[in-house]
Amino acid sequence: MIRRIRGELVGHTADTVEVLAPDGLGYDVNVPMGLVDRLPGLGEPVELHTVLVVKDDALELYGFESAHDRELFRRLRGASGVGPRLALAILGALPSDRVVSAIQGKDHATLQTVSGVGKKTAERIAIELADKLDDMRPAIGSTIPVRGPSQAAIQALRALGYGPTESASAVKRAVDALDGREVGTENLVKNALQFV
Repeated sequence: MIRRIRGELVGHTADTVEVLAPDGLGYDVNVPMGLVDRLPGLGEPVELHTVLVVKDDALELYGFESAHDRELFRRLRGASGVGPRLALAILGALPSDRVVSAIQGKDHATLQTVSGVGKKTAERIAIELADKLDDMRPAIGSTIPVRGPSQAAIQALRALGYGPTESASAVKRAVDALDGREVGTENLVKNALQFV
């Protein structure tokens, strides 16, 4: 199993990166949408946590920013009808903490915002995985509220082209910087922009 790749970022598209390892081997790695925007520039060192998926006709490598995201990808694939491409799409569309809370809260509507996830797939994922993600919950205080101004601010940052994880992190940092003061979405977006 290839669990991690470290090397030079030598190429990328929106959903794949090419990493040249120090031993001279080059790896094509499938990554969640938005991750490429958070990686260093071409020619810079990069490290990805990976999962190797063996198919009848191919070996496919999937890469993630953290071991947490890699493990969530594995568990998503454990649900009936969820292959590696759909699991990757879920992690590209929603921050991992939001994926966990949506599954555990049986929030089918949130899961259905992912392209390729219909009502039945969302229900199946929630039913099959809700009790298998307890150890994937974020530490207390590490997430932001998922409704109200915080969620609206995340959506505004996403509309500006920032990735889901980057947007959620920036809004969380803005909420922390404001010391919990009640602010509207517009003020929250302005403050969050300094953290992206």
